[in-house]
Amino acid sequence: MERRRERDRQLRLLRYASPPAMVAAVTARRRAGDWRGACAAALVDAHVDLRDVTSRYGTDEAARIEGELRGLAPDLLRRFLPRTDSLTLVPRATVVLSRLRGPFPTDTGRLGPGVPLLVATLPLTERAPQRVGLRVTDSGRLPSWWYDLPGWCWDADEVAARRWAYGASAVRLPWHSLAGCSYPQGDTATSDHAGDRAAEVERVAALLAARQPVAAYDAAGVAVDPDEVWQRGPWFEARLVAHAPALPVLVDETRRLAHRYAVMTQFSADRRLAVEFAAGDRLTVRAAAWNEPAAGPCAFGVPAPADVALLGWGALTPDDLHPLVHEALFPGRAQRWQAPEAAPHPPIRVRCGPDWHLVRIIDGRLATPQHSDEELRREFVLAGLGGPLVGCAAAVRAWRTGAKPLPKELRKVRQDIFARALHGDTDGLLALLADGLDPGLRDSTGSTLMHWLSHLDHVRMLPALTAAGLDVNGRDRDGRTPLHAAAVALATEVMSALLAAGADPDVVDVQGHTAAGLLATARKLTRR
Repeated sequence: MERRRERDRQLRLLRYASPPAMVAAVTARRRAGDWRGACAAALVDAHVDLRDVTSRYGTDEAARIEGELRGLAPDLLRRFLPRTDSLTLVPRATVVLSRLRGPFPTDTGRLGPGVPLLVATLPLTERAPQRVGLRVTDSGRLPSWWYDLPGWCWDADEVAARRWAYGASAVRLPWHSLAGCSYPQGDTATSDHAGDRAAEVERVAALLAARQPVAAYDAAGVAVDPDEVWQRGPWFEARLVAHAPALPVLVDETRRLAHRYAVMTQFSADRRLAVEFAAGDRLTVRAAAWNEPAAGPCAFGVPAPADVALLGWGALTPDDLHPLVHEALFPGRAQRWQAPEAAPHPPIRVRCGPDWHLVRIIDGRLATPQHSDEELRREFVLAGLGGPLVGCAAAVRAWRTGAKPLPKELRKVRQDIFARALHGDTDGLLALLADGLDPGLRDSTGSTLMHWLSHLDHVRMLPALTAAGLDVNGRDRDGRTPLHAAAVALATEVMSALLAAGADPDVVDVQGHTAAGLLATARKLTRR
């Protein structure tokens, strides 16, 4: 967390996985005992029929599943679901949530059937709406590869385990003194006893920051064979670093999974590393052989939370934390929960002729203080007649249309706006529109927010966009309208709303496809 880029990525993860409005809505419904309402607010589609569970598995198992549902905090769960490097949910993954007192039954080396499991299922593709399915499946029907999340990732009642997972000891947080004052994250506190959880997390982080991954694994309780490092060289150390976010919880998680599934060797999701038990019950990590039958629960599947590190850097305050995280880390403190405020965008330099000009993003619009609107319009007219478009005028056009080139800092801001659409942050986008965001803003594919309706609450977003003057038949660079985009996402309700708003069903894209044709193809490919 020494690099600002890492901190920014973690903040984006928190903001995309469970936006502030989602946290507020889920918390209210969860406290009211409405688990279905909490799931709906968290973009989790609950396909759970407790009567069916009772008829198939009996009242005891149905009661267990019901108890897990009552404790479910789906907004917190979203923060720990497996994600790609671009922060989208890992496509087609299955995530086991259920807890059992004992290990699973096995049948000839495989999980035996007959145990109902509460599982989360993730979208089919990275670009699909980032909704999560919640269902009950039989233990014998798990895929060959799955994830398994501990209770502190999703159960509201796992307060003590959550405090441990976030790195806190009984008396303090990592990078915080007993008095609660933060200190630099390169430092570690002197501890009076070896069991200081906060000091352990600090040591691991300090070794990683010093680029000593082997020592960091050893400090976390996982041995690395020196011969393995020597033989495989930088590639192996790079894999250790890539999986290091899980280090603070790796030993506990590996033992938990070994107990549940009776697997003594567990593989990372990329099948590059294996964690296994060596002599004396100590864990070791090695490179996985290319021909090893990697299956079972995923190792390194739960990254340790970064919230406390963000607190230490001042990127978050206690009042910014998720309410359940605040409860675990600051017991007895009254939280005045608030959405973390985004810092204002600094002015951005753009080369304009022989000079450098500053442009600013104000309320979602690109402002050019050194050019009047009339000057910009004149430049656009000349460009339409075949003249060159450069400097600030080119930046404004690229910002609005998704064209290139666009200065890097402006590109990052625009990416963030459309990432909110991808992750379903309807409230955040409506707030931006109310503050003046250009509704005609386009992403790098030429799509407007109208093309992203399948990812959002279209009941609220569509009227806002049409009222702002956005065309329901506007095309992206592939000639696709919002109706085409909804068809690809199998969002038939969105298609109906668009048709009612005046969308043309006969429009074809550059490949000659209508929306109905794309819908038929998508249904065939997904068997829906």
